[in-house]
Amino acid sequence: MTIDACGTFAALRDRDAGRGSVLSRRFVIVAVPQDKRVLGFVAALRKEGLPTPVLVPWQGVLSEPAMLRGLGQQGDWLRVESPGADSLTWHALARQGGFAGVLSPGQWRPGRAWFAGLSQALRAIDQETLHLVATHPTEHILTMTDKLLCAERLQAAGVPVPETYPAPPTPDSLRAFLTQRDRHAVFIKPRWGSSGAGILAYRCAGHREQLTTTARLENGCLINEKRLRSYRDRESIDRLFRIILSDGAVVQRWIPKAGTAAGPFDLRVLVINGQVAQRIARVGRGTITNLHIDAKRLDAEQALQSFGAKTIAAVYDVCRRAAACFPGQLAVGVDVMVDPAGRPFVLECNAWGDYLPRLLSDGRDSYESQVHALFGAAA
Repeated sequence: MTIDACGTFAALRDRDAGRGSVLSRRFVIVAVPQDKRVLGFVAALRKEGLPTPVLVPWQGVLSEPAMLRGLGQQGDWLRVESPGADSLTWHALARQGGFAGVLSPGQWRPGRAWFAGLSQALRAIDQETLHLVATHPTEHILTMTDKLLCAERLQAAGVPVPETYPAPPTPDSLRAFLTQRDRHAVFIKPRWGSSGAGILAYRCAGHREQLTTTARLENGCLINEKRLRSYRDRESIDRLFRIILSDGAVVQRWIPKAGTAAGPFDLRVLVINGQVAQRIARVGRGTITNLHIDAKRLDAEQALQSFGAKTIAAVYDVCRRAAACFPGQLAVGVDVMVDPAGRPFVLECNAWGDYLPRLLSDGRDSYESQVHALFGAAA
């Protein structure tokens, strides 16, 4: 069963003849057991008295995708949750994609092999669940997880994004690339990954260079930390470049972010079924503002208030346009910034960007909002 052309879940929901048929739809959920994401979604279902979902562990699906074949009825929902938080599942996916090593806790995880394994796993899930309606279509998950493809899709749709290019593979070729384009401030980001891990904020002026990141070098490895570090010596910068570039990266133009008294900020805006729902500003102490490095939360409208209602409306319009690039995706987490002039730019989109604990919209958290979008007043 496929999503109809308009791409909204409301259309599928309202197509049913009666209240009973809507409420009888059950969820089959592929997730890491006891992950905070799936616990939040299951709690939202229970709160509305909806059928108990069938929970299928990621590890079981990787071992035997056919186990999904007999689960659920025609037209039930399929929800595939993020496998990234669990180390065992991450390693299993990466091994499926050709990775042979083992990473210690806190070590930066290269994404190329993991993404290859994820692609294989999601397509295997698709083959075994043709009778279910996916709230997170595989094509959209993979596009949003690939920063280059995501930027290209957004740009093709006219969504404002910072210029984004595939990164050259070596430090020297990267510097030549930047010189050719007269770029002196860029972000180098792992092509496949999330949560700001491995992002390098790079500035150069003549022979002076500065690289800021959330990782520290230790015995040739990158270790993720919850604070920013800056490097100015060529040797350290080259080592960091080599690690990130060798696995595949993108170069993104560095556009200055607007700031509050506490620091520069961007926003995570959750778009559910085409409508702006939860949103939060992330105020950083430096150039990288992800919440995982303890950026300060701030009400989105409060962060934007100095720009006025016109800019606030433009920001949310851009987020809706970005989410519309992924029709049939129930929820899209949009990372959006405004520059000092109030112009919005979408930095990236997140297929699993709905983990926003304690953040309410119309009295609902992010999972309750998704359940409401699916089942509406019938729930």
